[in-house]
Amino acid sequence: MKVHLEKRVLAGFFITIIVLVVLGVFSFNSTQRLINTARLLSHATRVISSSDQIMKLSVDIETGQRGFTITGDTTFLEPFLDASKVMFKHLGILDSLTVNDSLQNAKVNELRGLIVKHATWTKHVIQLRNEGFEKARDLVTKGEGKRAMDAIRSLVKNIQEEERAVFRKGNTISSQHLQQFQYSFIGLAIAITVIIGYLFYYINDNLKVRNQADIKLKKVADETRDLYDNAPCGYFSVDASIFLTNINQTLLTWLGYTREEAIGKMKYEDLLSLESKAAFLASFEEDFEKYKQQGYVSDLEFEFRRKDGTMFPVIVNSAAVFNTKGEFVKSRSTVSDNTERKKGEIRIKQLNQELDAFTYSVSHDLRAPLRSVTGYAQILKEDFGHILDPEGHRLIHIIMANAKRMGQLVDDLLDFSRMGRKEMMRTNVNMNELVQDILQELTALENGRKLNIRVMPLAPSKGDLSMLRQVWTNLISNALKYSSKKEVTEIEIGSGWRDTPLQDGQKEICYHISDNGAGFDMQYAPKLFGVFQRLHKMNEFEGTGVGLALVKRIIQRHGGTVWAEGKINEGAKFYYTLPQN
Repeated sequence: MKVHLEKRVLAGFFITIIVLVVLGVFSFNSTQRLINTARLLSHATRVISSSDQIMKLSVDIETGQRGFTITGDTTFLEPFLDASKVMFKHLGILDSLTVNDSLQNAKVNELRGLIVKHATWTKHVIQLRNEGFEKARDLVTKGEGKRAMDAIRSLVKNIQEEERAVFRKGNTISSQHLQQFQYSFIGLAIAITVIIGYLFYYINDNLKVRNQADIKLKKVADETRDLYDNAPCGYFSVDASIFLTNINQTLLTWLGYTREEAIGKMKYEDLLSLESKAAFLASFEEDFEKYKQQGYVSDLEFEFRRKDGTMFPVIVNSAAVFNTKGEFVKSRSTVSDNTERKKGEIRIKQLNQELDAFTYSVSHDLRAPLRSVTGYAQILKEDFGHILDPEGHRLIHIIMANAKRMGQLVDDLLDFSRMGRKEMMRTNVNMNELVQDILQELTALENGRKLNIRVMPLAPSKGDLSMLRQVWTNLISNALKYSSKKEVTEIEIGSGWRDTPLQDGQKEICYHISDNGAGFDMQYAPKLFGVFQRLHKMNEFEGTGVGLALVKRIIQRHGGTVWAEGKINEGAKFYYTLPQN
């Protein structure tokens, strides 16, 4: 693409480059000098300042000692004590400043030794002065303190003179070195000029590409806005004051408002029916704080009010948006029309009522003839038993047994039907107490059997106590029943955490019960938990084929799974899991 620029713009561009190059050269020269001079001056000044401070502290120590030695007044020791506290801090600073200069650092180490020696001598003088003036005076008159102070002064002066010499030496940069730096910088400036010129043409050539990208971006933005506005669900956002800041066309259409009527003028509560609004405002402050802490809310049910006054049920899900400081900025919320679901719930409620009526009818209408069959069979046995032959007695026994079995089957079917509609009451369940209670009830009926039942410590869980009691009752009853033909019944009950966590991060407890009974062929394992599915004949083991189906329904309502393992004549092992929050 050709470059389309006015000559004045092009001239100004190149003049700017030239000025920048000239300024860069001079700036480099001046800056380099200032940097070197400032660095040397700063370092030398800090070393001199630190050494001056050390010298002052040494004088304070000496002065304090002398005053105390002469007068015995402890107030003269205050300069000595104050100086002693900070002396080695300043020595450390001086040591760090000279760490890269071995000669100076050696002198600092020598100075440290002199100061330590002088401090030791001073403490000795003070100790002797506490015992008496003469001993301290005699020690001072020997001149050891003066010699130490003279040595300290001399060494401090030497350190300072060395720093001043270094400063003077480094204050001027050789012309050759400076010239090398200048040539280097000029070369760099030329290179930058070339690069800037290249970039100018490159950017100009890419303007067309950028324009095309802007067109594409606008198209994508339009498509995104179209997707937002015409999504099959409603979208809206509110700010910290709960005013609507954005709303899509789908929700506007449902409500009958225009964008101008809603955004910035209506609060979320203005969309609600009077009943929903009252419930929303009653707990708004608490719910809003919880929402900001948690960051989201899910499946909230409200009733929205259209502009024309009609109502419709909705489900709202919302995620909070925060700024970098963690402050709430706005929400991102979706609205789903819940009308059809509500109609379905009403229909389900009607069906449940019809099912309850049917269940009552089945229970009443089936039990009446069963009671008649049982009653007449009992009358026949009592009144005419003396004239019946053994075959007649056998037939009466079959009639009564099948009537009893039919009654049990009706009970099991009713339990199975009700279980799917029964409301769950989740509580903390002590599985050890529950299982021991059930074992006491069931084993009390097993007089004469040899039972070896081992119950491992069972992990506590959360669930519906009555439902879980039904699960354990059915599983333990089956274990006792199907192992009844063994000389010694072996049953083991235990639990453990499931190795594989659930997708949402929950863990689950796995409970198991095993027996040494009749077992089953694993190819028929899927049939175990179906209604009326039996793997053994009635003349082998009694049962209606509903118990395990009931177990499966209860565990599934708790969000768990149930399965079994077994071998023919080697026993069976049943497992079930319960998710834990």
